[in-house]
Amino acid sequence: MRPRPTVASVFSITLAVALGLSACSVFGSDTQSSEPTPAGSQAPSFDPGEADSDSSAARAVDPGWDSPAQEANGTFLSMHENDGSLEYRAVDSTGKVLWTAQRPRACSAYLVTTTGDGPIAVLMDQGASSGGSLTTTASGYDLTTGEKRWGPVGTPGPLLGNGLVFAGPPKDFIGVGGPRTALDPSTGDVAAVEVENESSQVIAVFGKHLVRSQGGNIVGEDLDGHRLWAQPSENFGMSASEVREIPWEPTGESHALVGDAGSETRTLIDLRSGATVDSEIADAWFDSSTDTLVTVGSRLHGFYSDGTERWSTPLPAHAEVSAVGAGLITFDSESGSESESQRESDRVEQSVTARSARDGSPVKKDTPLLKATKQLGAPHHISESGAALIGDPQTPLLITSQR
Repeated sequence: MRPRPTVASVFSITLAVALGLSACSVFGSDTQSSEPTPAGSQAPSFDPGEADSDSSAARAVDPGWDSPAQEANGTFLSMHENDGSLEYRAVDSTGKVLWTAQRPRACSAYLVTTTGDGPIAVLMDQGASSGGSLTTTASGYDLTTGEKRWGPVGTPGPLLGNGLVFAGPPKDFIGVGGPRTALDPSTGDVAAVEVENESSQVIAVFGKHLVRSQGGNIVGEDLDGHRLWAQPSENFGMSASEVREIPWEPTGESHALVGDAGSETRTLIDLRSGATVDSEIADAWFDSSTDTLVTVGSRLHGFYSDGTERWSTPLPAHAEVSAVGAGLITFDSESGSESESQRESDRVEQSVTARSARDGSPVKKDTPLLKATKQLGAPHHISESGAALIGDPQTPLLITSQR
């Protein structure tokens, strides 16, 4: 399966690289940062295909992003590289640029995450310490308005992913990262911190859920410190230290996908109970419009949010799931090497471009989004609003939704 770009993917990069790409280098920068400024402009649009008189047809816009976009509640965030700085651009599902903010080029880490008061954008920056040197800081902003919610908060080092988890430098600046600190996404307060020579270690923090290891157990807590569940690390097929080092990817607000992107052995767990929803899978998504968890392994599965199986169906021939959202499961078709008779028998399945997230059945009626993707290719992310990201994930384009 094609891996989705996520902040957690920085775990596959060495810390030396992560310090340059995911934090704010402290080697100096003359570029001034800025607080988010309302924009209100429309991103440039272009015709995704043949002229269509249907006024509800989706438009394709180019926000000028130069990095994978993250999204929540129909608002997308990514950045544009200028000569001396980065310009973060928040864009809504209609293609309107809501706000922009400047950061030094060294401060390329950002995270969109959920809180009880709505999604926020966390941007990194540089701040002066009491000794006059530069330190790394993080601030949280309302994703839609750009209004500051908290910060700046000093961090021990780069943003590693697995939510708002930061790592200090490794001992002697060689090897794996040093002690980790997790911040509460709602307030920026410290939710958990690792102490040298103690057995408790930070793994992930997503919304109101904190995951850490304690001895040989993996423990789930809320941000008030109340234990929700505990599982022996053997249930994850590895030691507690190994669980700490692999990516955890949020899937909806109450689940997480555990394992390396591109692997066929990932596990989807419920952060509220620690229960395994599905295992030996390549990817998972949550479709909020149908309240369905969708997983793909040897088959395509749909689960209710409580983990009960809702439906199961074989994968379409010569296709892989590209995205799930707005009630749709979209596929990126691939050519196979089968005989002519096999291709003939699979012709109906190959023509399927989408299935319903509600029941796994083929979608036979084109939506504005599907019409647009026929010209531009399969989306790699679909928001609840129906807006979608297409093209190269490193420089994504946006197919808008109509409100």
